[in-house]
Amino acid sequence: MRKLVTISVVAATMATLSLAACNGGSAPLKPTPEPTATPATLASPTPAGAFVTIDEPLGGAIVAVPIHVSGEADVFEAALTVDVVDASGTTLCIRHIMATSGTGTPGTWATTMAFPPPGAPQPVTVRGYSFSAKDGSIENLVKRDVIVSGHRPAIFITSPVCGATIAPGATVAVQGRALVFEAALTVELRDATGAAVVTQNVMAASGTEESDFSAALTLPATLSSGFYDLVAFDHSARDGALENEFSIQVEVSS
Repeated sequence: MRKLVTISVVAATMATLSLAACNGGSAPLKPTPEPTATPATLASPTPAGAFVTIDEPLGGAIVAVPIHVSGEADVFEAALTVDVVDASGTTLCIRHIMATSGTGTPGTWATTMAFPPPGAPQPVTVRGYSFSAKDGSIENLVKRDVIVSGHRPAIFITSPVCGATIAPGATVAVQGRALVFEAALTVELRDATGAAVVTQNVMAASGTEESDFSAALTLPATLSSGFYDLVAFDHSARDGALENEFSIQVEVSS
């Protein structure tokens, strides 16, 4: 028994000396504890990169006026602009609109671009963009090249043009073309909530073929400055529902 104990002690001593030699003669290594994770310091929150997208129409699509345009945006105060320009750079229609959210929170947007239809298919560019809060320059510009067909809507406004500026108290001479049931249609100015400010029922020259119509809308002298929709439409002969709506944005400014 005493011999076995001695052998065990010698073996243990030799193992210790061997481990020490491998470590440069130092004492045996102890297990290194796992490093303690230190929570990362969070940077000041910053909004996601501002952007504007156009999801509809797709590039190269053939579209008819009024053109439905939609997309997403994350821009300062959710304000963006959509326009349509022809090959020469002439602006055919412009709208200043609001996305559902912005300034760091992506939102969606949708609008309709309306202008007199071309006599033949015409290439145009639909653009969406915002303006810099710093210096007012255009930023986040995105484009879609499409073809506008020569299809003629049942009602369209030829004057004033989309984006026109009108003074409070002014009488707006509205002109256009229509082919609607019994030649009866309505022209009105709507505020940002969709409420009618001024309404006038008019008659086109003919109820059996496309013909001219005109209206004279006198704006209230106290009308607040801002963007309004000038809309022409008729009512369905079947159920009286509003139909064939053609809407352009105008700016009231004193």
